[in-house]
Amino acid sequence: MKLVAPIDVSGIISSYNVPASTNPAWSAATTYAQEARVVVGQYDYESIAGGNVGNDPTKDGGVKWLNLGPSNKWAMFNKKSGKTWLIGTSTTNPNTIDITFAPGRTINTVGLVGVVAHKVTVQMIVDGVTVYSKEMAVSTKTATDWYDYFYGDFVTRDSLAYTDLPAYAGAQIRVLVDNTGQTAEVGMMILGNQADIGWAIWGTQIGLENYSLSKTDDFGNITSTERGSRDTIDFDCRNYKDQVGNIKRILKPVKDTAAMYIGAEDVDGTIIVGKLENFNLTFANEALVEYSISVLGLN
Repeated sequence: MKLVAPIDVSGIISSYNVPASTNPAWSAATTYAQEARVVVGQYDYESIAGGNVGNDPTKDGGVKWLNLGPSNKWAMFNKKSGKTWLIGTSTTNPNTIDITFAPGRTINTVGLVGVVAHKVTVQMIVDGVTVYSKEMAVSTKTATDWYDYFYGDFVTRDSLAYTDLPAYAGAQIRVLVDNTGQTAEVGMMILGNQADIGWAIWGTQIGLENYSLSKTDDFGNITSTERGSRDTIDFDCRNYKDQVGNIKRILKPVKDTAAMYIGAEDVDGTIIVGKLENFNLTFANEALVEYSISVLGLN
């Protein structure tokens, strides 16, 4: 069971092929009509008043501008609009999302969730030399016979964790999300260093919270209002008794941030980026503790 607390990437991006926004940059000299949209920093805004001129969206307080949340460029890194955590947002780009970081420190993990692509490649480059390169297929065949191999459906995974990056403080890290011919998409991307907090055991539960509304009339007809949904995981874990303090020390700083939790790297359903909801621990015996970690997905 691993946890990855994210680092702030806003100042370490050296190249990125996704434009800031489809909206123009806000200008103090422009008069904006109602429903006009602009981008300022990491956020898109919509004018909620006509004749809107000289009102800085970042200082408006919701009087003449509505914060629409992070722009397309930043959606896979930022899920907050004020105090509100957003779900269902993602970064998209035709064919590829290609981004390179220069963190200036050691980073051993890159994680992605909500991936729509053919494949994802992570590279580490030191002084122009590629010292690490790993490609993961997002769609694969799990055939049991020749018919399945040629005619069966592809099995798609949308969560990936690269946890074996070597320790180079001066490296550049390139992430290439390739969906050539279609739109590449990433719900969230995390860079950081993993912390081992024990091991996930049988009993871990994966769930989906559906926020759509359904109403049934007197004749049994159902009217559905589609809304978003959220992945959830309740990890059942185990560790040695002398690690209790360490587990709490690692979990407490991420209680109000989006972190990556990895139950098993080869089971994408147990890889989630989300907010810690609950942590409960029981002293199982004189050697071991058993605990549960509930995570609300933010993708």
